[in-house]
Amino acid sequence: MSHDGSPFSEPYATLESLHALAESWNDSEPMRRLGARLDFTRVDRVRAVIDPVMPYHRGGMGTEAVNGAVLAGLFDLAIGTVGWLSRPDARSGTVTLNMLFFRPTRGDRIFVEGRLLRAGVNLTFAAAEMFDGHGEMTARCEGTVAVSHGRTENNDYYSRMRGL
Repeated sequence: MSHDGSPFSEPYATLESLHALAESWNDSEPMRRLGARLDFTRVDRVRAVIDPVMPYHRGGMGTEAVNGAVLAGLFDLAIGTVGWLSRPDARSGTVTLNMLFFRPTRGDRIFVEGRLLRAGVNLTFAAAEMFDGHGEMTARCEGTVAVSHGRTENNDYYSRMRGL
């Protein structure tokens, strides 16, 4: 099925529900360590933002460019979140990222915007673009998220991330 601008899934059909999810995720240890946050402005897009870009985010070839590992992490965050939002009742994980870097990503604020391409029974396909401090696209990514049916053991971390 192709995605046409409608919400990722029924449980996250409104910006209110997405903002509540972002608030919970943004307070998590992994997000704080990455220095990133989720920011939803549409019900059919995932935006992952680093603002401000810190010195530890930089390092591309000795320049002020953001390090490729940080960019890959933002792509994984956006693509993986798209996959999870399309199937919040299941476990999921990113299995492929195909990244194309057009130019260095510079600036004090960068973001990735991801969207659903197609959701199947076991795989979700998503795409994302990276934008620099001037709002210009610097990289593109396509990724696949595997969906695993069934639940893992319920624990505090899992419950918090799921908003349970």
